[in-house]
Amino acid sequence: MSKPTRKIVLLVTAAACLAAWPVFAAQSTYPQGEFVASIASSLPDWRPHRAYNADEAQILTALYEGLFAYDPYNLDPLPALAESWTVSKDGLLWTFKIRENARFSDGSPITAETFRASWLNLLDPAINAPYASLLDYIVGAKAFRSGKTTDAASVGIRAVDDLTLTVSLVAPAQHLPKILCHHAFSAVAPVDLARAREARVSPEWIPLSSGPFTVQSMDDTVIRLVKNPNYWDAEKVALPSVKLVLDKDAKTLTDRFNTGEIHWLAGAMSIDKVLDPQSIHLTPMFSTEYFFFRSTWGPWHDPRIRNALLDAVPWDEFRSDYLIKATTLVFPIAGYPEIAGINEQDTEGAKKLLEEAGYADMATMPPLVIRIPESETYNKLAGILKAAWEKIGFTVEISAEDYGDYYNSLRTDDYSLGVTSWIGDFADPLTFLELFRPHSSLNDSGWDNPDYEKILEDAAAIKTVKDRYAKLAEAEKILLKEGVILPLSHNPALNVIDTDGIGGWYPNALDIHPFKFIRFTPKKALPGVAMAVSSAGDL
Repeated sequence: MSKPTRKIVLLVTAAACLAAWPVFAAQSTYPQGEFVASIASSLPDWRPHRAYNADEAQILTALYEGLFAYDPYNLDPLPALAESWTVSKDGLLWTFKIRENARFSDGSPITAETFRASWLNLLDPAINAPYASLLDYIVGAKAFRSGKTTDAASVGIRAVDDLTLTVSLVAPAQHLPKILCHHAFSAVAPVDLARAREARVSPEWIPLSSGPFTVQSMDDTVIRLVKNPNYWDAEKVALPSVKLVLDKDAKTLTDRFNTGEIHWLAGAMSIDKVLDPQSIHLTPMFSTEYFFFRSTWGPWHDPRIRNALLDAVPWDEFRSDYLIKATTLVFPIAGYPEIAGINEQDTEGAKKLLEEAGYADMATMPPLVIRIPESETYNKLAGILKAAWEKIGFTVEISAEDYGDYYNSLRTDDYSLGVTSWIGDFADPLTFLELFRPHSSLNDSGWDNPDYEKILEDAAAIKTVKDRYAKLAEAEKILLKEGVILPLSHNPALNVIDTDGIGGWYPNALDIHPFKFIRFTPKKALPGVAMAVSSAGDL
């Protein structure tokens, strides 16, 4: 999931704000009301096959559900629309049983054919869905989404009967349930599938829901979600409604939080104006921010040129404003091998690499275009790179794009360097490495290395986590050696929410907090209050 970065490092220290992981017992009888959150400043893309950024991923946890859902605490896959499943001994055939009471918000049934149609729609090359390549483990999926075949029957997704879905894989993939938690693999109503093919949809369009809530109303300032009575697990959904405030005025939003009008701030905020420091949660996140080369054209295709540019970067200055500095791509998840990162400046070495690549005379080198979203932070970073690279003879141009257009512009060959902040879509190193697989629908760099792809394929068949992670680390080493990325930081997650009185919301590595589990709970008594009441009762 891509997400615009908020610069928070200089405003608050981790020691003051690291939050505990509270655990609340179910409070089904406690009075519930409308939960108010500020997550985004504009309407999301309601189409799960097109939605791309982290704000949309959070909002869509309310409307959509797939075979599995994220556990709100540890992100393990929980059975959702799949009641049960089995895996063949060779790991190549998965059989899912769909719940008999699975329904869309209009009461129509969710069946095995619903998932087959939804996933085939995701794979439709006309849509060019960002997460389609994550289904490449399925027989025939890669050929179908790339347009090499138009025969849907060649894709290993079968609706055996109304409630039985089978999926045939090209290689074992024990982590498949983790992938299927993502909103892209949700059940989408047949009437809504065609919407994914449209460049833009009407702002009045409201999709049918397969999740715990449905859209009641929306405009440019507020989205109101109400509990979906046809949801299979409606009895476990505590909140009757959710109001999403769409605003980017940090001061106003923070004031509304301080007065209790907003329960959760995850978008714009003035962190130094929050009155209750216990409500600030700054936590590690499975995320990496990095610049990358568009390696499909010009000199940026040559690893010697890319590495020359990396050698010229003043890394300490480049990363100076960040709390958790990144030298590699994969966030250091438990069990993943530690590998050497990118951290050394060598200007003389950069000049030698340029000579080896045939650019002793830089007059023939085309301008290097750095494409960034419009922001003060990225302008500063691009300026550091521009100054460093002009010293070794490059002509550098900075192209700032509006956030709304930025990510769609990264598949064109009119820039040299882009930037993104990536939050893992599932708790596994593959969520980062998939970004650079040659034929991945997420590969904005266009980098193509068959050795890298072969290692990822080999890793998929490895059963033990330790050995699989070791194999994946080999792939990352190739990526770093080829000079494809400039790692910048592992961004922490910043949320403002008072979890004394709100249950089911937990800090986690993906910064995903499914609305299904959020509920109001009794506040803890202040020290001495309970004793005073007891004493008064004895009078």
